Amino acid sequence: MRQFKIFILLAIGISSLLGCRKFLDVNSDPASPQKPDLNAIFPPLTAVMSRMMIFDGRFVGQYTQNFSHTSASENYDIHGGNAGGSGANQHWRDFYTLQGTTINLVIKTGIAEEKWDYVGAALAIRAWGLQSTTDYFGEMPYRQAWEDNRVYFDYDDQEYIYFAVDSICKEALTYLARTDGKVNQAVMGRGDQVYQGNRQRWIKFVYGILARNAHHISNKPNYNPNDVIKYVDLSLDGLSDNFNINHTATRNDDTNPWGPARDNLSVRRQSRFITQLLDGNTFIGNTLPISRDPRLGRLLSASFDTTATNSNMPSQNGGYRFILPASGYVIGTAGTASFRQAPSTLYGDSTTINPAIGNFSSGAGKFLFQNRVVFPIMTYHELQFIKAEAAFRKNDLTTAYTAYRNGINGHIDFVNNLNQSASNVTQITTTERNAYLASGSVKQNAASITITDIMLQKYIGDFGWNFVECWSDMRRFNYFDLDELTGLPVYRNYQIPVYSSNNLGPKPAQRFRPTNFSEFDWNLGALRKIGALNVDYHTYEMWFSRP
Repeated sequence: MRQFKIFILLAIGISSLLGCRKFLDVNSDPASPQKPDLNAIFPPLTAVMSRMMIFDGRFVGQYTQNFSHTSASENYDIHGGNAGGSGANQHWRDFYTLQGTTINLVIKTGIAEEKWDYVGAALAIRAWGLQSTTDYFGEMPYRQAWEDNRVYFDYDDQEYIYFAVDSICKEALTYLARTDGKVNQAVMGRGDQVYQGNRQRWIKFVYGILARNAHHISNKPNYNPNDVIKYVDLSLDGLSDNFNINHTATRNDDTNPWGPARDNLSVRRQSRFITQLLDGNTFIGNTLPISRDPRLGRLLSASFDTTATNSNMPSQNGGYRFILPASGYVIGTAGTASFRQAPSTLYGDSTTINPAIGNFSSGAGKFLFQNRVVFPIMTYHELQFIKAEAAFRKNDLTTAYTAYRNGINGHIDFVNNLNQSASNVTQITTTERNAYLASGSVKQNAASITITDIMLQKYIGDFGWNFVECWSDMRRFNYFDLDELTGLPVYRNYQIPVYSSNNLGPKPAQRFRPTNFSEFDWNLGALRKIGALNVDYHTYEMWFSRP
């Protein structure tokens, strides 16, 4: 009976726009308005975007080693998959249900009312959702996704999805360029909580999606770095253009899911990989104070003890401990060495236990791990690193170097901006910034730059938020590809300690299975066609990363 109820709810949720019209006819009420108000139905389309990134980002963040789990041999630390589509599927569900038919309704209503700005923005969100969802899950229904009266859906291959994203983006640009009809920034601004109806910023966001789309196929012979650079140059110009989701933190639903009140990170702590990128170990080879990145204490949390040693948690880096993947840890008894050395939660220094669960007014936390902080969906610094890599691939080292430095500076601005509201977190000063930019962690001229420099700085810039992009990068480099100039892995010091408990051998995770709430309950025929029922499906390489 429970499955039958789920089936009925999902069948309604994924019905097409035409089906929605019939549904409204059957349930019409003369006392209720039948004409949708775009200012009312548009805000949830953007509000849900941070949830789509964060909830599945918990698991992707373990694959990429933003975080490691406090339990030993935890499934995602060892690159296990979401068997049967259970877990790690919020993105799928929100794309098809919370965004799907509502986007169709905004497009239909916007065209009827000649509100081309709303139409273009809705198409932009559809393109973003389609791109990020395919990069998480691979093959997915698109052509049949919202067809009326359909309960089984065929999966489109990823090559087609990538083509569709490009087409939707260009359609969005066409609508966003229109100034006729009832295009009005003030009117749209009442419903647009991201860019307040500013079409030029929406246009930049669309070009950012095109840049991601064109850049992810860097391993293919038809990859065109010139297109990528062109799209980046037409996209976000700086910090003020970032696509941010606001959180007012008055209750659970409008609080940043990464904040201490929601408590989604207590079982996940900073990993060795991100810690050693910031403490000097990876770039310099030591953790002396002069070698440390000034972002270290603004992104990560220090433990109680800054001097004692532990085999799994090396010290002498200012007390920024970490958990090794699949190793777990025990806090220990207060006052003991193991207690002092335990890595803190990401909600604050010297806090081994979340101090503010359920407290929405709490000012605890730093960086993205605060209740009221904005959550980014796309940023200027990310796109600069994309440009740097594209330019490097075409051997334009001058352009690559400039974009690489822009990316680092842009991320420092980004960190300072997020930490303005954080208590007990100081801003990165000009002196600290300049010292870091002149240090051995940052290349000092175009001739010395390597792909490793670009990708590791981009990894730092993606930490904590840009999970799908970071994971796409690591998959493009097959996790362990070597830098031709250094002979070392591009993702230096990244290690998967144990492979999947299914004894699959050295096959790191490449994708997630679609949600069990719909696909594994009633769309098994389509899943069989793409191999999603196979035990090693989550290790199948994506189309975008293959040559």
